[in-house]
Amino acid sequence: MNLEELWKKAYEKESRLVVALDMIGYSDQELEERINLLMGTLKEFVCGIKIGLPMLLTKGPEYIKELVANYRDEYYFIADLKLADVPHINEYVLREIKEIGFNAAITHLFQGGLRDLVKLADEIGIDIIGVVMMSHEGSILFVKVFDELLEYAKLLKVDGVVVGATKPSYIVKARQVLSSDVAIFSPGVIYQGAEPGQAIRAGADFEIVGRAIVNSKDPLGVARKIVLAEREALYG
Repeated sequence: MNLEELWKKAYEKESRLVVALDMIGYSDQELEERINLLMGTLKEFVCGIKIGLPMLLTKGPEYIKELVANYRDEYYFIADLKLADVPHINEYVLREIKEIGFNAAITHLFQGGLRDLVKLADEIGIDIIGVVMMSHEGSILFVKVFDELLEYAKLLKVDGVVVGATKPSYIVKARQVLSSDVAIFSPGVIYQGAEPGQAIRAGADFEIVGRAIVNSKDPLGVARKIVLAEREALYG
């Protein structure tokens, strides 16, 4: 599907910012209040929302389903469960992700056996984003198999890949290997050390930011600064 809905929102908002909506350490009431604040506040500058296991385990699928339904016109929703199981389990989970209302799902690639998953994704209308390089310092095994993962992503024709914003040389390589219609998503901005716009300059399409925004006393101000840095990287 090539992330059509995400690109539409990105161009409308002149933004390449995806917010990771995973917050730890809040009471249930505080968490819901915070989520409502963020979702209502960030519309102008954020084109995508990434939701992972912390939020799924804390709030449950029905809450997330309602959240997605309420804000699907404003944001593109990515399920970050990093699928890494045997094929029939991955395919079951993908169907459930689609049922919740997500636009895309992130999967690991190293386990292989993903041809049918990508085929299923195309059939049910959900984008697939494959992990080829993570952002944390301990991702040494990804370094060893990075080239192989890139080639597998290319073979599968995934819609996007994840390459950490803290690893700009790997973003450059990914952009050289993959076709222009495969989007590069880069987490690790601010809290893990990458500067806003750094990944965009290296060839990424979208930057993923979590804690620096969701835990901020001024999430709108932080989001605005990030998007302005991205615009500077894109347009000068």
